[in-house]
Amino acid sequence: MKSPRPSTILFKRFRTGREGAAGIEFALLLPLMLLLLAGLVDLGQGLTVRRKVAQVSTTTSEIIAMQSTWTKASVSTILTGVSSILQPYEVDDLTILLCVVDIANNGKATVNWSAAYGTEPLSTGEESPVDVPKKLKEKGVQMVVTRVRYKLDTIFSGLFESFTGGGTYNYDQHFFIRPRNGDTITYG
Repeated sequence: MKSPRPSTILFKRFRTGREGAAGIEFALLLPLMLLLLAGLVDLGQGLTVRRKVAQVSTTTSEIIAMQSTWTKASVSTILTGVSSILQPYEVDDLTILLCVVDIANNGKATVNWSAAYGTEPLSTGEESPVDVPKKLKEKGVQMVVTRVRYKLDTIFSGLFESFTGGGTYNYDQHFFIRPRNGDTITYG
């Protein structure tokens, strides 16, 4: 003989209960449970996108650091390719700023060359878009600096705006790496 499922038993008991306490408890708890579910879905999406933005940043830097010479077409293809890491999320609000910076004798990091996706690249001689930590700076050795920014609007972000102070999640991730084959990376 097949035993009834526990959920069926609970539903039957709820339906046949005449005191009304079960109905009141259900009415009080349902909105709270739905809010909790919405929060978990929103948080899950936010954490997933955060991980993907970090992957875009590290992957871009790692690929560029592997070779000592790049063409503009190759770098453009790479930036377009790494943007697909964000799928299934839209890439309309994604910006990738890739810079190879020179470290001067005084420790100042300035852009040698730059490429970008969804934004404008920096000009040669401009300051690094992100401060390079002192312990990573080495005179005569370039650094690959990638900065990725992304804005995410989730289904429930408007619902939580009063709690969080904003309806959009803004991500700003950067990554540093030295060239793997030599001390410089040329671009042209």
